[in-house]
This record gives sequence, C-alpha cells and structure tokens, in this order.
Amino acid sequence: MADSVRVDRWLWSVRAFKSRAQANDACTRGRVRVNGDVCKPATKLKLGDRVEARRKDRILIYEVAQLLEKRV
Repeated sequence: MADSVRVDRWLWSVRAFKSRAQANDACTRGRVRVNGDVCKPATKLKLGDRVEARRKDRILIYEVAQLLEKRV
C-alpha cells in the first residue's frame, strides 16, 4: 500500500464528491484544506491528516484513517 495519496483522489474515494473532476475543481478553487492550509489537487495525504471540504452550504471534516485510491 502507498504511504501517501493525492487529496483529490482521496476525496473522490470516500465519496465526498461525485467525480474526481469535482474534487479537483474544489481544490483548485480553495475549498479544500489539509491540516488548516489551502491545498492543491496534487497535495499528498498521510495517515492522521485532517481534511476539510466545503460543498455548497456544508463543511465536511475528515480525519485520514486509511489511504484509499479506489471508491469504497
């Protein structure tokens, strides 16, 4: 298993966004933060990272417990 994964791919994998393109777009527009910092789509996630994603009127907050590259 990999020791890191791209944030846009991970957000798509945990079904925070319907498509990877939407996850990528949210990162590009500054709507995703990793450990409190705005991130780019290629930002690498590690176990224990905190991810905040804004979608419309909601803020989704995740703690990375597993590095996923495929949808679950």
